[in-house]
Amino acid sequence: MRLALLALVLVSACSGDDQQPLTNDTSLNCPAPDGLPFHTMSRGFTSANQTLVMNDPRNKDQSADLLGNPGGLNANVFIDDTADPTAAPIGYQGLKARTTVTGGLFATPLPGENVSLWSYDGSAWQTEGRAQTDANGGYDITATFTTPNQQALYSVLEADGSCAEHYNLLLPPGSKVVITDIDGTLTTDDNQELMEIPDATYVPLMMGSANTLMQAWDAKHYPIIYLTARPHVLRPESRGWLRDEVFPTGPLITAIDVEEASAYKTLWLKRMVQMFGWVPVAVYGNADTDITAYNNVGIAKDITFIVGPLGGNGGTVAIPNMDFGAHIASFVTPYPANTP
Repeated sequence: MRLALLALVLVSACSGDDQQPLTNDTSLNCPAPDGLPFHTMSRGFTSANQTLVMNDPRNKDQSADLLGNPGGLNANVFIDDTADPTAAPIGYQGLKARTTVTGGLFATPLPGENVSLWSYDGSAWQTEGRAQTDANGGYDITATFTTPNQQALYSVLEADGSCAEHYNLLLPPGSKVVITDIDGTLTTDDNQELMEIPDATYVPLMMGSANTLMQAWDAKHYPIIYLTARPHVLRPESRGWLRDEVFPTGPLITAIDVEEASAYKTLWLKRMVQMFGWVPVAVYGNADTDITAYNNVGIAKDITFIVGPLGGNGGTVAIPNMDFGAHIASFVTPYPANTP
């Protein structure tokens, strides 16, 4: 009887049954869900990390999105600039880190913490893998299961139940997509990002009708790809803003570090257009680096839409008045729906 009781206690402790009760949620409100709909195998920070998270409360988790062809070439956004996509097993990579309230450009890693991957399959929550963070706060979990496009796979830091979303976009060659820059294209100017770095509560101003534009493409079943030269360290702020402003779910491509924008964007455009074989039906930007990158992979000028003072440069199509409303009515609304 004592052995049975001891086993029950151990199972309860490992599963987290002595922690807060399960919610009925079918999705998680990252980075800080109000409780979890499943039990993790552990809970509580190591003593060193407990002090860190008290002093550095700003969440700086990074979770890499995955792009590629089903059963073929794929690459997550943490891939080195010199590497090509491969057909290797899918690995979900990320980083668990924190910083000070005003330290948006910095991230202090959380080493030695347990991370588990979770997804909701429409009827129940499933765990897809588990790992412990390395000295840099990183994790790399090879999963046999791939979540459907636009469905979140959550990396949960078991210590406190915080989370970050991974997204996949696996499409066959010939698939049609929409690609957009963020700063100065979806936001009103490039300085909005700078305002958010020292102040996590700052909400970047949105370009006129920008979310409506992307919602219109999404309603016609065109996948949206967010291609920005923002560094990985700004992934949590970027993902949070897109989510809070109700932009459609899509992979967020960020840079390893502060890089030359046209070269970095060209690199990823070549992966998508030349290696994955995807076909852009519309691309959006505001800067000469966007114009250069789109031109470098042969994207037609009549589907290269530029908002702001450079609109129309190099044969591109200008978006007037810092607002996408007229463009939605004249171009997107009559555009045929995507039929994969």
